[in-house]
Amino acid sequence: MAFWNTKRRQHNSIDLADASARMKDATSALRITAIRARHASNDARRFTDRVEAQIVNNQGAA
Repeated sequence: MAFWNTKRRQHNSIDLADASARMKDATSALRITAIRARHASNDARRFTDRVEAQIVNNQGAA
């Protein structure tokens, strides 16, 4: 029979402050990623609109 250490690790305030700082950093990084994704999506939409307009113009010229 194995004897496992069942004591819970006690978190001190330094650990909690570090975890809080890491969460804030992760939140900021996620927010920036979401903004970049939105910008990329808008860029792709504008590109698609431009290509579709060129196709229509080319069909009208033919």
